[in-house]
Amino acid sequence: MYQQFVVSAITFIVSLIGILSNIVLVLAIRKTYSMNGSFGIITKNQAICNILTCAIFLVYVFPLQVRYSPPMIHISHYVGNTCMTIYEISNLSHLLIALNRFCVLFFQHRYEQLFSNPNTVIMRNYLWITCIIFCAVCYEFSKCFLKYNPNHWSFEFENSDFCDSLIWYSDFLFNTGIDIITLFLNLLTAYKGRKQSRVLINAAGLKVSAIQRRREWNFVKQTCFQGLSIFTGQVAFYFVAPVIDADWVIAQFIAATFWVFIHAAEGGIILASNGELRAAFKKGISQFIHFT
Repeated sequence: MYQQFVVSAITFIVSLIGILSNIVLVLAIRKTYSMNGSFGIITKNQAICNILTCAIFLVYVFPLQVRYSPPMIHISHYVGNTCMTIYEISNLSHLLIALNRFCVLFFQHRYEQLFSNPNTVIMRNYLWITCIIFCAVCYEFSKCFLKYNPNHWSFEFENSDFCDSLIWYSDFLFNTGIDIITLFLNLLTAYKGRKQSRVLINAAGLKVSAIQRRREWNFVKQTCFQGLSIFTGQVAFYFVAPVIDADWVIAQFIAATFWVFIHAAEGGIILASNGELRAAFKKGISQFIHFT
């Protein structure tokens, strides 16, 4: 009984914090002038994906953990497919953000054309349509369902040779490749940005400030942490959770659901690493307090 309580408490707390932190991120983006462009559109899309994932676990998974419900479990593969679709959109949004930053520095003359607001909206919509079709074909039509397992209090794929082979390519290798490309583009962008800023600073006869160094280092830490954490979620789901002893239900649940916890934490990670968004949020809070 205590294991059920701990698992449901973890789901409730993490999901609620994830929803609130990502809502704060969306509100901060709306109040930040520099986020009115393509970068803000993509980042907001990613935050909305995180909110939806956390909402599914709060509204659907948490009640199932508290009380067994056969009718809800019967439709769990539809909910699982929705989770996978949102997960793919979120991962590809990471890649799109990395491409956005990359083009700012490496294709400056084409950036406004490539990532104009209308083009960015088209790319975002194309991302949603493609991922919906991709996940429907791979998991729903092929009967490789991601279903809720009441014994482990989380989602699991169908246990079959066909499904194991399919998800190895369609999920693990595909998303791991996206994570590696995203991390590579971000690190390349960080290197290029650092190099350009040094050239400008040296040309002006100035020294690199501690604030500038901290900003550059924070960007590298953020991109590395996000990339490694998403990859860790993949590894935990496919390699760690299956080998954990059945008696260690809580540890098995955490490993199998770590990919959700990462998305719940992303709103806080982005806010913590972006001073402009934090300032916009604090300003909004101050205005609200003053108004009330």
